[in-house]
Amino acid sequence: MIDLTRRRINFALAAATLTRLLPAVSTANAHDGVRVIAHRLGSTEITGTPIRAVALEFSFVQAMDALGLAPIGIADDNQPLRIQQLLGKKVDYSSVGTRLEPNLELVSALAPDLIIADEVRHTAIYGQLSAIAPTIVLNSWEGGYQTIKDNVLVIAYALGDKSEGGKAIAEHEAVIASLVAQIPAGEKRRFLLAVAGTGSMSLHTSSSFTGSVFKAIGLIPAIESLDAVESGAGLERLIAVNPDVLLIATDPGGTVFDQWKDNEAFVNISAVKEGKVFEVDRNQFSRFRGLKTAEMIAREVLAKVYSDS
Repeated sequence: MIDLTRRRINFALAAATLTRLLPAVSTANAHDGVRVIAHRLGSTEITGTPIRAVALEFSFVQAMDALGLAPIGIADDNQPLRIQQLLGKKVDYSSVGTRLEPNLELVSALAPDLIIADEVRHTAIYGQLSAIAPTIVLNSWEGGYQTIKDNVLVIAYALGDKSEGGKAIAEHEAVIASLVAQIPAGEKRRFLLAVAGTGSMSLHTSSSFTGSVFKAIGLIPAIESLDAVESGAGLERLIAVNPDVLLIATDPGGTVFDQWKDNEAFVNISAVKEGKVFEVDRNQFSRFRGLKTAEMIAREVLAKVYSDS
């Protein structure tokens, strides 16, 4: 009961944080449809209501969907099925290439009135993007749960209606709170998301999106770190972390997990011994970020970890 109360307090604090953020977003100079949007690389003036936005990261696509809008252009890594999976539905848009290297000619050809770019991937081309259309740069690729929620507010204001951002987050918080209430009180196990590659794993820490969602719903990430991901982790490192619950994200095809799962050292990890190792979809748990993705992570944890509770 104490843990459940603590979770409710955490969500009350999150709501208070949202209340503080909304005035901060709305204080930019705005008159006659003109507003100045502060972002990671400075500020951008936007006039009117953009209707032809291009989104260069998955979380921006999901944010716009939460606001009831769809981009005309998306950096979809040339894999449209990812966007269908991201949103849970088909949407009409034009691909502008990969998130890492969007095709600027394709972006320009769409005549956008807003571009939403990622700080890590797109800082180097910010000038070129800004020459095409007003561009805001946000932290998606390295963004934790709170950062992704904050981005929804900024995107809503850039699109012309900051109140829609508040509504979207309030609805999301209500869903999360209902899921948190289903987690048994007294949960003290350590949770880890590991992304399996062909020769090693990437271990997602408390600062990763998934790790920060774990914390937000009252679970304990197995690795507490300011770095979001430990890349190139071998079996020895995974054994040293020794998580109690292990979620392994895989793509189709063979990974190092297939090589390790019968290894005597691997089977002595706490999660393996207790039967708490679960394969999950790499897109959903690693590539995607957003309000709906956070809800999906919470639902998956409930379905997989607590199905026999």
